[in-house]
Amino acid sequence: MVADKYRIDEVIGEGGMGIVVAATHVALDQRVAIKFLLPEARRSAEVVERFLREARVAARVNSDHVARVSDVGTMEDGTPFLVMEHLVGADLGGLLHTGPLPLEEACEIALQACEALAQVHAAGVVHRDLKPSNLFVTRRADGSPCVKLLDFGISKLTDASEDGSDAALTSTAAIMGSPSYMSPEQLQSTKGVDARTDVWSLGVVLYEAVTGRVAFRRETVPQVFAMIASEEPAAPSSLRDDLPKALEQAIFGCLVKDAQERFTLVDLARGLVPFAPARAEVSLERIEAMLGAESRALPAASRRQPSRAALQATTARSALESSARATPPGSRRAGSRWRLLLALAALAALGLAVGTGRIDLTRLRGRVESVSSAVAAMPPMPPLSSVMAPIASVIAPVGSVIAPIASALAEPTTDDDDAGSDLEAAAPSSAAASASGVRAAGPSAPQKPATTKQGGTHKPAGPAKVRRRHH
Repeated sequence: MVADKYRIDEVIGEGGMGIVVAATHVALDQRVAIKFLLPEARRSAEVVERFLREARVAARVNSDHVARVSDVGTMEDGTPFLVMEHLVGADLGGLLHTGPLPLEEACEIALQACEALAQVHAAGVVHRDLKPSNLFVTRRADGSPCVKLLDFGISKLTDASEDGSDAALTSTAAIMGSPSYMSPEQLQSTKGVDARTDVWSLGVVLYEAVTGRVAFRRETVPQVFAMIASEEPAAPSSLRDDLPKALEQAIFGCLVKDAQERFTLVDLARGLVPFAPARAEVSLERIEAMLGAESRALPAASRRQPSRAALQATTARSALESSARATPPGSRRAGSRWRLLLALAALAALGLAVGTGRIDLTRLRGRVESVSSAVAAMPPMPPLSSVMAPIASVIAPVGSVIAPIASALAEPTTDDDDAGSDLEAAAPSSAAASASGVRAAGPSAPQKPATTKQGGTHKPAGPAKVRRRHH
């Protein structure tokens, strides 16, 4: 028994400094995990402080994607322990032993890791040791993955200067972390890093998740450090044929050596959402809510699309705008010329038919007169209003639908000498609006005086005269 309430059931993990056991909270009949420091590790006051710090930092962050710590204490022999939620599953490092993950699953796991880091950073904490073995993947009831961020033993508290505890644990010359996942600035000084070092590490983790290979790998640790500082890893698409180019760019956005130009968590999340399941979009919404929707790492042209829903909305909006514009102004003028040519060709054909005798105008006039006589002899028709009333009642709803479409497609045609500027929209005068039955929704916008181009300078002109062709 531990603390007279936890019954130890079995050992589930052991490392160089600690051991983890599965236990049961006897009073609550609840499964928990308890981590103990090994005797040799307890000799170092710094290690003990880091062990206790893990409990304090984890308790500071309230997140579904950070392993909860519910209790902390010390055994009678002085061994410190902390009680955590019991997790069933495997860490990401174990999952990658069998090869790279499916793209959707890798992006969903990375998005949840982004969400965990967003909450950690918002709480004033930098993890500094992000790697596959510290991302534990459990499964929800529906089988979807749920990531839990572990091990805050070497985390940095950004407000630790108040009590000096962080300075006591981290000297400027100390290098802490896992070499292959450390950022260039972390190689220089672990003490001076900020949240951007976690973005770098997550980019390295994502690289490994989609390729099955570590991005920065050499035979010795100094060689790894040299590669991180001065070399670029192989393109992920060269290791996996089905990797989208946009996803590769999101990965490389995290691996920019200059921290000022590196992706933010918001940038990365936006780059991952199009390739993750639809249910993962909620992670992006939470990240933007915690860190702000504005992305600061790269110029707007280099950023990824915000979300699948936003992409679909943008596509739909572009399609509507394209259909309203129909074709470019130059194409509309060309179309008008073709219609004029066709009309002239039809008149020419009619004149040719009359000239060659294929159409006898005298006989045609006689047929028209006979038809007119027959029409005159017909009984009088009922009043037009009685005939059109039922038809109008049917057509009216259709007209209300067609009217806005027709007004959007209507496009005035200008003469060739007016081709220098297209008239995209004309505001109807109040008289025209009254005649057409259109009621203004609000006060009219002030009209700017028209200008004409004379002698290379713009001069005010009177009311614009627009000549229109009627076909």
